Amino acid sequence: MGTDLNTPALLRRIAQLEATVGRLSEDLGSLRSAVGKQGLQLPRTRGVRARVAHAKSSATDDPHGRATGGLAGATARGEAARVQWVKDGLVVPGEQLAQAWGLTRQALAPAADRGEVFAVKVGNRLYYPKAFLGMDRETVAAICRALGDLGASEKLMFWLRDHGALAGKSVAAALEAGVAVAKVERLAAAWARERGAARVAAAA
Repeated sequence: MGTDLNTPALLRRIAQLEATVGRLSEDLGSLRSAVGKQGLQLPRTRGVRARVAHAKSSATDDPHGRATGGLAGATARGEAARVQWVKDGLVVPGEQLAQAWGLTRQALAPAADRGEVFAVKVGNRLYYPKAFLGMDRETVAAICRALGDLGASEKLMFWLRDHGALAGKSVAAALEAGVAVAKVERLAAAWARERGAARVAAAA
């Protein structure tokens, strides 16, 4: 039997996806800003909302209500964005971070399990924020723990974006300028609470 496209459950799911898209659109703007400051140019693309609207339209054109095509397209775009992070040098392989910290690559996995670092998966490899390279493990661990159980992409946004509470600087730049680690920890915890509340609201 085909899915009823007018069911309340499906309408709620669409609303949740639109709320998520809104947050992703803001994050994309932050990423573009971070990349732009490195003197790199990103190709112009259609707006996130326009792409999602197209995906929704394509899904509802299916007489059986299947959204597989649109979701597969969104997944592919997400993977393409991660590949771009690697190309832009925003994330680095685990081997590079392990070498900077004097560890083996295998030692990073237990640290990730403890919430002391995080990685984004690109293809079959794990990549870590480049900002970690110039910082000591204890500082990175304290800030990552404060970010709680957010997804890796949301944590990466925190590290990449410029924060008003840090005088318009990124986390790494603020710490280098002498901002106290404790202040960044408090900001990370507030960021985690805000993102967590937004997810709860979207799911309501």
